[in-house]
Amino acid sequence: MSTLESVVDLLAHRHPGAVEVLVGSTDQRVGDVRLVEQVDQVDDAPPGALVVLERGLAALTGDYRFDIVVRRAAAREVAALVVVLPQDARLSLTALALARRAGVAVIRLAPEVDLTAAVGTMVRQATDRLSVTVDRARAVCETIDGRALDSVDVLLDRVGMLLGRTVRIGPRPDDQVLAVPAGPDHDGWLWTERPGDPDADALLEMVLWRIAAETTRLTAERVRAEQVSRRSAGEVLVQLVEADRGARATIAPSARRLGIPVDGWHVVTRIEPDNLLEVTGDDVAAYEIRDELASLALQAAASMPGSWHVGQDPAVVLLLWTGDNPPRQDTHARLHRQLDFVLNALVGRVPGLRMFCGTGTARPGIAGLASSATEARLAVSSARFRRRSNVAVHFDSVGMRATLLEWYGSPTVQQSIDRLFAPIADLTPAKRQAMIDTVCTYLDLQGSAARTAEVLHLHRNAVRYRVQRAFEVLGIDEDDADQRLFLHLACRAQRLGDISA
Repeated sequence: MSTLESVVDLLAHRHPGAVEVLVGSTDQRVGDVRLVEQVDQVDDAPPGALVVLERGLAALTGDYRFDIVVRRAAAREVAALVVVLPQDARLSLTALALARRAGVAVIRLAPEVDLTAAVGTMVRQATDRLSVTVDRARAVCETIDGRALDSVDVLLDRVGMLLGRTVRIGPRPDDQVLAVPAGPDHDGWLWTERPGDPDADALLEMVLWRIAAETTRLTAERVRAEQVSRRSAGEVLVQLVEADRGARATIAPSARRLGIPVDGWHVVTRIEPDNLLEVTGDDVAAYEIRDELASLALQAAASMPGSWHVGQDPAVVLLLWTGDNPPRQDTHARLHRQLDFVLNALVGRVPGLRMFCGTGTARPGIAGLASSATEARLAVSSARFRRRSNVAVHFDSVGMRATLLEWYGSPTVQQSIDRLFAPIADLTPAKRQAMIDTVCTYLDLQGSAARTAEVLHLHRNAVRYRVQRAFEVLGIDEDDADQRLFLHLACRAQRLGDISA
C-alpha cells in the first residue's frame, strides 16, 4: 500500500504539467485503483481506493451530477477521484466543497495523458511493492540523468518524493535501514528505510549508490564554484590593496559584484608565510598549501559576525573583515581573538610554519580599505623587525610607537617628511606644532571635526578651518587615501620623535 502523495508524484514525473490536485489532501493511503465507466460503479469501490473516471464521465463534472459522484465516493470512504479534464474546465463548486469536507481528494489529468498507461502506473504504485520500487528507481535515474538539480538538498528532496520515502545523509541509525557511504565529501551515510522485500531492498540499494554518486558530483561542483568565486574575489581584493586611487575607483564595481562590501568599515590583516618552501619541500607543494591556507584562514575567521574575504599572492595572504558600522571596543577585542584563532589554525595545518602577521585599524570606504592594508603592512614590518612570528601585531598597539620611530629614523623618510612640512617651516614652532597636532588628532579620530573639537577644546568650525587650511598649505588631497595616510604617519612619527627627543 502506498500513499496518495507518492502516486501523484510519480504521475507528475511521468506527465509533467498534466497532473493537478484540485482539492483535498494527498496524505492518505491508497490500497486499490478502480476505473469506472458509470456513476453507480463508484459504489463498488473499497475504502481507500483511487477511483478514476473514464473520459466519457468528464461531461458531468460541471453540474449537479458530479455532486452525486462525490457523495457516493465519500460514502465509500475512497481516497481520491481522478477526472480527465482540460485545465480551463469548470468543476462544480458544490462538489469541490463536498470533497473538501469529506476528505476526498480530486485530481485532474490533462486530456493528452494516455489514461490506460496512467491507470497502470497507479495500480503498480498502489498494489505492488516491487513494481513501485522499479518504477520509482527508473524515475530517480531519469531525474538524475537530466542534471536539473543544483544542490544536494534539492536532490534529496526530489528523490525522496519520487521514491516515496525520506532519504537522509548523516549517521547510520541502525542496521534496519538501507545505507551506503555518502561519498568522500560527506560524513556518514546516505540511508533510507527498508521496503521489507528482499528484491526491493536490493534494487533500492542500487538506487542509493546512484544517488550517492550524484551527491559527490554536486558537492564537487559546489566546491569548484566556491573556489572560483573566492579566488576571483581574492584577486580583486589584492588589486584594490595595490592599486592607486584612480584604479581603485575602476575596480570597485567588480568588487561589489563579487560580494566585497567596499563601502563598509574595513580591517585588513596581512599574513606573510616566512618558511613555507622550507617546511613543504618543493614549489608545487608550497603552492597547494598556500591556497589551502587562504581557504582555511577564511573558514577560521568566518565564525565571527561580519563579512570576511581572503586574497593571496605568492608572498602574502590578505584577510579582510568588513562591518556596517565602526567596530566597538568589544568588537576590536573579538577581532584580536579571532586572528589568534586563525593563526593557530594555520600553524596546526602546517607544523613548523613561521608567519608574520599584522593588522590595520578600522577604516571606512574603499580608501579606508587601502589605508588599513598599508597599516597592516607596517605592522608586519614591525613583527619582522622584532622576530614576533605567529602572533598578530596590531597597528594601533603600543609596539607601533617604536615602529614609527624606526620608520621616522630612516634618512629617506625624514627627507620625505621634511618636504611635506616645508610649506610650514617658516611658522613659529608653537603654530607649526599646533597645526600638526590638530591634523593628527583629526586623522586619529577618523576625520571627525566634532570629536576633534572635544579633544582639543576648540569650536568645531575652528577645527574645520585649521584642517582645511593645513591640507591646502601642505598640498594634501583629503580624498586620496595614500596622501592622507602618509600625512597621518608623518604627524604621528614627528610627535613621537619630538617626545622621545
